[in-house]
Amino acid sequence: MVSRAAAILLVLSAAAAPLPAASTTSAARGLVRRRLPAQQAGQFRLEEVSPERGNDVFEIESVGNRVVLRGNNGVALASALNCYLKEYCHCEVSWNCGNQLEVPRRLPPVSQKVRVVSPHKFRYAYNYCTHGHTMAWWDWPRWERELDFLALRGVNLALVIEGQEGVWLNTLRTFGYTEAELRQWLVMPSHQPWMYMSNLEGYGGPVPRTLIDRRVRLGQQIVARMRELGMDPVLQGYYGMVPADFGRRFPGAKVHAQGKWGALKRPDMLEPTDPMFSEVAAAFYRGQQELFGSVRFFAADPFHEGGTTNGIDLPACGRAIHQAMHGAVWVLQSWESNPRQAMIDALDKDKLLVLDLWCETQENWRSRNNFNGTPWLWCTIHNFGGNVGLGGRLAWVGEGPAQALADPAKGRFSGIGALMEGTGSNPALWERFFENAWRSSAPSLGPWLNDYARRRYGAAIPAAEQAWQILAGTLYGPPASRIEYPINSAVCARPSLKPEAKARMMGTTQPNYDTTRLVEAWRLLIEAAPQAAGSEGYRHDLADVGREVLAGLGTRYHRQMLDAYRAKDAAALRALSDRMLGLISDMDDLVGTRREFLLGVWLQDARRWGETKEEKAVCERNARELLTLWNSTYNITDYANRQWNGLLGSFYHHRWEMWAKALSDSLAKGVPINEAAVRDQICNWELNWTRQTDSFPSNPRGDVLLLSRKCFGKYASEASHFGTWP
Repeated sequence: MVSRAAAILLVLSAAAAPLPAASTTSAARGLVRRRLPAQQAGQFRLEEVSPERGNDVFEIESVGNRVVLRGNNGVALASALNCYLKEYCHCEVSWNCGNQLEVPRRLPPVSQKVRVVSPHKFRYAYNYCTHGHTMAWWDWPRWERELDFLALRGVNLALVIEGQEGVWLNTLRTFGYTEAELRQWLVMPSHQPWMYMSNLEGYGGPVPRTLIDRRVRLGQQIVARMRELGMDPVLQGYYGMVPADFGRRFPGAKVHAQGKWGALKRPDMLEPTDPMFSEVAAAFYRGQQELFGSVRFFAADPFHEGGTTNGIDLPACGRAIHQAMHGAVWVLQSWESNPRQAMIDALDKDKLLVLDLWCETQENWRSRNNFNGTPWLWCTIHNFGGNVGLGGRLAWVGEGPAQALADPAKGRFSGIGALMEGTGSNPALWERFFENAWRSSAPSLGPWLNDYARRRYGAAIPAAEQAWQILAGTLYGPPASRIEYPINSAVCARPSLKPEAKARMMGTTQPNYDTTRLVEAWRLLIEAAPQAAGSEGYRHDLADVGREVLAGLGTRYHRQMLDAYRAKDAAALRALSDRMLGLISDMDDLVGTRREFLLGVWLQDARRWGETKEEKAVCERNARELLTLWNSTYNITDYANRQWNGLLGSFYHHRWEMWAKALSDSLAKGVPINEAAVRDQICNWELNWTRQTDSFPSNPRGDVLLLSRKCFGKYASEASHFGTWP
């Protein structure tokens, strides 16, 4: 058996040394220099101030020819910068969706000192799923931009799972497992979040040792930068997860099988009250500290989306898990029946934090009596699967936290959290949500939209303002419901004889607004081009809104294809099939003008994590699977679908081509289509696609304005004549 100290050194020898601590102002000054040209960055002076009654605070003031930013930590200073850029320079830094940063060469003066105190103790970022659906293949430069964005938006608490492979490797080697066994049990980065939520194990690997070492170094860089900026990392906690043969190796230990998550085996659970639990937990946290330093917050979610509590004393289980954290705050997700109330009621609630995940749709804090006095955060998921699609409750994500803050029954409401499953979509929604970090009330949506359009496009443009008012009343104005957004398109669904063919089981393809109005918003955005075309935010939105119109039209084409097939009208079916395939190709070209929508970037980033040809292929296979099959057992195919260049032109186009041919062959032969056989053929093709290594563009091509005008001329009339779905 390898000694614990030796096992820790195995990974530490490959890990970067901890970075020296930076002062509050120097860390924030580095952010200013990274995000602004030297001419403008040099006009800011940064100063530290004290918090106000324990809450973060920032100030903005003109002194002489300098703009002075003050804050009690790096996040507060960065938030001061963001406020200044928005309010005085009319600029916009979006969440991976194109910026507008035309900062005047001479900074505008601040006529009167601004002082803002955050009403929230915590401003949290990330669902576990975000780290798979979005960040699986990011390197340090990409993470550096992300952490700057979080600081600019006031985030002071964020989940970090990068590098946890090293902790697990060190921990379980001390109990006799070989490195080869553990690399087989661990999960590749794209699917790793679901292992840490105890949903699956041993998927996609074996995980290369070089990847583990690089992920440890990346995790250390992320955690170090967060601490420099005044953010707290939330790292993985231990709640009993063990490999399937742990009970055989240690016959005296009480191990509970946790069954399956869909078609995938869940990791077994070492009962937290078993004497061996404290030994494994101690090794885990010792390894955690050796690699990442002391931590004040740990995330752990036993029984997430299933598992079994049979034979487990929940209060005792909770006490054992919490005790092993040695005074750190236990962060839990409120999702379905979690956290089990009997478990958390047995604990010191001053050391708990519950993330109420889906408050834009279902406020669990209201139905669960504020989790019986547990500190909690008002969070929004909004985006499931990292899908590309516009929509959501734009007004409510600003109003909901403000209403909770003012509610006498709010209990120990402690802040907000952005708990999306994927980033890189709906920048307006996230902009409005993050303003809650420094506000206790929500501004009226109409004026806010006009200000947003001006910041995003670089000028006050009537056509753009009108477009955003329409978007707010259509895509962004849905009623409260349990529908998961964004709305699906049949384009990304595995073809079917069902009119409601959809990519995600809990989604819908049916908009609840007049889709002709969306076409009008697209027209108005094109009209805004003479004044807005220099803005990357505008060019992103132009492609995005056009993509959304075409995606909806694709759903209509699918239903028309079914009508023609059932009417046995072969000519109409061929014409409609050609329309569907042509539309998918045009969507592919349109989104190909923007880097944010390129499959080639995702695959290129994944391959960079491999050292050898074989390792690169393993990384690419996992990257392809997540977006398509999700996993090779097919039970949640297309959950993480993306309307991306490359996926549209290769994966979705070919799938629809196979389906259209099968329908046409059925009519030509005069026999009913064997849908099961055709779908099996498509499934086999999908699996083969995930094993390929052909390349896709990783740089944008074409002019978004020219292609938008072309697509508008080709499709707008037809897209303007179907209104709301029945």
